[in-house]
Amino acid sequence: MISRIHLIRYRNYDDCVIDFDSGMNLLVGRNGQGKTNILEAVYYLSLLRSFRTANVNELRQWKSNFFTVSGLISSSVGPADELTVSYDAERRMMVNGVPVYRASDFVFRFICVTFIPEDLELVQGAPLQRRRFLDIAISQISQDYLHNLQGYVTALKSRNALLKQPEKFDKLMVTAYDTLLARNGAAIEVARLEFVKKLNERLAQLSERLLEDGRLLHLKYMFRLGNNLLQEHHLEQGELESAIREGLERNYERDLQNGSTSIGPHRSDFTCILGDVNMGSYASQGEGRLASLSIKLACLDIIREARGSNDITLLVDDVTGELDVHRKSCFFSVMGEVGQVLFACTEVPQGFSEKAKKFNINAGTVRV
Repeated sequence: MISRIHLIRYRNYDDCVIDFDSGMNLLVGRNGQGKTNILEAVYYLSLLRSFRTANVNELRQWKSNFFTVSGLISSSVGPADELTVSYDAERRMMVNGVPVYRASDFVFRFICVTFIPEDLELVQGAPLQRRRFLDIAISQISQDYLHNLQGYVTALKSRNALLKQPEKFDKLMVTAYDTLLARNGAAIEVARLEFVKKLNERLAQLSERLLEDGRLLHLKYMFRLGNNLLQEHHLEQGELESAIREGLERNYERDLQNGSTSIGPHRSDFTCILGDVNMGSYASQGEGRLASLSIKLACLDIIREARGSNDITLLVDDVTGELDVHRKSCFFSVMGEVGQVLFACTEVPQGFSEKAKKFNINAGTVRV
């Protein structure tokens, strides 16, 4: 959990220190005052990425050439950590005043789970958003997964770079990456499939509480193994590794023509099924919002169980506006079970805990 954050030249914050409590923290203010910027900064300190943009330059204050985010991270089982990340010409990271040079040595020092309007992309958005959701969620509970993912991405970028220059690199050099892609890719696929199974177990329970119409929400995970088609698979890791390697060999000519690798975890996807309807194609926005909220609640439950701790920070950018009273009550009940919540809203929700620490956000200033 995060007990303090210090923002310098970050978005609309010039130099701002905020002390959070464990439990409930309310960030209240009109739209456009900077509430979401605070949530984004906390998320960035945990994952070294924004949940709103891939362009790090957008995080800098207008006309500034740098920004810095630092935070004091507390835990119920160990000493506090001081994390600092700054960005000017390059990114610099420190843990307890000591520079670190690998992102994997910095990220996930504390665990964040977001509930944000962009979560609708899990149901109705592009496959990239769903893959990113799985990768972030599983990496928060498995260091092995993070290492496999990093190894896979590195090998994939290298293979694709060689495919784009066939006049310089022959087939032997390109396919030298196939073994690494197959090994790491198979491990990624097995972990994702297991995670989706756990999501579906929890979604079956949440469907009864949130949907109330007898329909079940479940996810169908698919893998691009060959013939340019997505398909379900139930292969063991060794079988999957062989299948990926064979697929890479079989599709080499096509990959060479396209300048990119056509099969593997970077092409996988999952679909959201409500009853027997594919929600990506036929769901209303209200159904999509409820489904995405259910997926994130299921993910939160898995992370809490895997870590055996409530030392988790929920970042909630008022996603309850479309929920009825019963569903809001269910959501607030879940929030009350987590170690820390940062909840951004334009006004205090009815039924919200009176014990919450309240911050008034106005044009980049914060007042308790």
